[in-house]
Amino acid sequence: MPFTISHAAIVTPFTTTNNKYLSATGLIIGSMVPDFFYFILLNPYFSLGHTWWGIFVYDIPLGIVLAFLYHNGVKQALGFYLPKFLGGRLSAFHDFNWNRYFKANSLTVISSLILGVLTHFFLDGFTHEDGYFVLLLPSLQNDTIVLGHTMKAWYLLQYLTSIAGLLVLYWYYMKMPLADAPSATLPVKTRFWATSAITASLILIMNEIFHHIDCKGMDYLAIILGGAFYGLLISVFAFRKHTVTILS
Repeated sequence: MPFTISHAAIVTPFTTTNNKYLSATGLIIGSMVPDFFYFILLNPYFSLGHTWWGIFVYDIPLGIVLAFLYHNGVKQALGFYLPKFLGGRLSAFHDFNWNRYFKANSLTVISSLILGVLTHFFLDGFTHEDGYFVLLLPSLQNDTIVLGHTMKAWYLLQYLTSIAGLLVLYWYYMKMPLADAPSATLPVKTRFWATSAITASLILIMNEIFHHIDCKGMDYLAIILGGAFYGLLISVFAFRKHTVTILS
């Protein structure tokens, strides 16, 4: 699926329950983490996170790291620097102590990560040329015409499921209560996102100079998202002192 975040849509219904055997963080991050190696390595062709043994060697360790990064920095920054109609919906999770939760529920988190990764594999099975269901179902290998262009049915399904996933996530997100939470002033928000954009651009330029990879079609999107990932992460920690001061 070209939009990694869309993978989270399939696990979202399970995150709204109070099931003590499921971790919402584990499910959501697990559903996306196989693709995160594309972003971190700025390489859309690193596929070891999509292998069965890679679940334990790559996906689980990276998923845990991403969870700690999110709950100990990114979550607070997004709530503070996003537009208020978006950031205010994250305030309900501001006081959630992830470090304590993980210490007491590490097995739940890990099992949820694995379940999330399996949903990622399941969806990829329908939307990639070498996917299990694509090879099993001849109809997914048929050509289809879209706006005068010929593409395989499985490739069209990539875009349809990605768009549908984004719509589902938006619907769930907008259902979350909007709180009157602390928010940065417009000039500070502008500096934060400008820092993110400039940092991401510099990383992408340096990557093109020293680590260029010939990409085809939408594959280059993974590199762009990788630059955005690093830009956001660097801004989160560059502005961390300001964020913590206001929110504490």
